[in-house]
Amino acid sequence: MSRENENYFEISLHYLSRALARDLEELAAALPGRKHEDKVVFKAFASECRLAPEGITLDGKLETGPKSIIISMYALNVPSEPWASVQKWISFRELPNTMPYWGAFRANAEEILIPHVHRIRDSLDSIVSKLDGYITNNTPGDVAVVVFPLPKVPLLYIFYLADDEFPAEAKCLFPAGVDSFMPSDVLADLAEHTSRLLIELAE
Repeated sequence: MSRENENYFEISLHYLSRALARDLEELAAALPGRKHEDKVVFKAFASECRLAPEGITLDGKLETGPKSIIISMYALNVPSEPWASVQKWISFRELPNTMPYWGAFRANAEEILIPHVHRIRDSLDSIVSKLDGYITNNTPGDVAVVVFPLPKVPLLYIFYLADDEFPAEAKCLFPAGVDSFMPSDVLADLAEHTSRLLIELAE
């Protein structure tokens, strides 16, 4: 394990231990997921995610990178209320204290998608199946899809296909109010890793 991943892993274990101090049945209901022995199981990043005192696994593999922090923060802060339909979508720059990080978000969560827009469009059925999402026609753009990298944190991706006048474009939006339980920097990481997952699924 690299030194960087050691740091991620140690930080995630700190948040995870606090999350698992909660009654496990209550935690499972909040995620939502299910309790299995001394673990809690739910779906994250299109994988079976297990929360245990020794760490987080995705499809049986110990997660020691940034996803471990994203998931542990979600487990620690996820509200008990059921997920409700999004009333408003907002951009990253509309989240609190994000302006210094806008350039990095744009590059890591949106611009990386541009070379893959057509493949993503052609793979939407698989993407929405694996990420429990849905295609929506209630937005601008040529293609728009809502995906759930975490059960209560949907992301809206809007894609513009290239034509003779304009290049391809990609936008990633968040549900208004999500920053009440997920810090903005963690949401940026969530979007980046979800975008990378979309590319992977499109391939």
